[in-house]
Amino acid sequence: MENKKEILGQYFTKTEIVEKLLDLLFSYKKYSKKISILEPSFGTGNFIKELKNKGYKNIIGYEIDNELTSNPADFFQTSIEDKFDLIVGNPPFTKYNLKDSYYYASKYKESEIKPELYLDFSDIKNDKQKIENAFIFKSLRQLKDNNSSIGFVLPISFFIKNRNMFVKNKLREIFSTIVIYQNDKVWFDRNIPCCFALFTNTTEFKDKIIVIYENGKKNEDVFNISNINEELIPQVIFNKNHGLINNEKGIPLRDYFSSNNIKAQKSFKDNNISAKNILEKNTIPKGHNIVDYKIAVVRVGNSSVGKCGLINIKKDVLNDMFFVFDFKDGYNENKEVKEKICQNINSKIDYFRNITCRVGSKSIKKENIYDFKVEV
Repeated sequence: MENKKEILGQYFTKTEIVEKLLDLLFSYKKYSKKISILEPSFGTGNFIKELKNKGYKNIIGYEIDNELTSNPADFFQTSIEDKFDLIVGNPPFTKYNLKDSYYYASKYKESEIKPELYLDFSDIKNDKQKIENAFIFKSLRQLKDNNSSIGFVLPISFFIKNRNMFVKNKLREIFSTIVIYQNDKVWFDRNIPCCFALFTNTTEFKDKIIVIYENGKKNEDVFNISNINEELIPQVIFNKNHGLINNEKGIPLRDYFSSNNIKAQKSFKDNNISAKNILEKNTIPKGHNIVDYKIAVVRVGNSSVGKCGLINIKKDVLNDMFFVFDFKDGYNENKEVKEKICQNINSKIDYFRNITCRVGSKSIKKENIYDFKVEV
């Protein structure tokens, strides 16, 4: 199979990482050694090995690749009547530019285990699902009772604000406690942004989301479960709250910037403003109309995100990599304020690079700019 590794999401979790993830799971959820456990896509079997090392013996595992097991099985064709206390592992991740890495309900319409058993009608009608979401949907139908849990390695993009809202809301209906863990280690044979998520029910952390980022020490933030669709990437939260702190004494840019949308001239072919030269645009030339100058901030790019400059809205042509902000009345004719804000932003480019953690290019949102604090 061409692109087999990407299509099947074969990025196997290192043994030392699996051990840490299981220790974390069992620190939040206590189980006897006799519980029933499912590993729905075991790959090289590291989760099963470590579970057995910890004394858990009642484990069922499925793996679709006949090169990894003598008894291959597609999780989506296994009995939904089997129920488990714990479903744990590293399901495959969808690769966005590879259509065969997605789950398609139509593929299983003739299967004995039909998609209707674990997907809602709207999901079947849409046919195409992210494979990791499909694993979650089926796993939800195979939980034994209210004391059951799911612990999955997931792509970090799962917890981007307002992404995967339907599956997150489903999880919230069933679970009262969510733990999201990320550290600064590489978990696979290549560096893929990911995290471990435990979905469970506890008394101590009822209606809580615990977000943990570990970089030599454990950094923890706690949110109400109502924030399930907010940005919950541990490294991003750490960098915002504990790492590269934006100036707490400053004033947020929303106090200076208008919320009006600015229509700048844009063209990839004919632009004179790009990430390559935006840092040169840090002053307003003498004799120019100050009102014509707006702030342009690079919104995407691993090395360029967060760079900014002052662009002439009437003359300059940008590519599509920028947010453009106008100023509120009282600041629109203030050359000094505009130039100082530009300098403030460019002095903290690393802040913007570190408050985002995406699969692919780093990107920021308008609210990240509005929340940025400056001293003018």
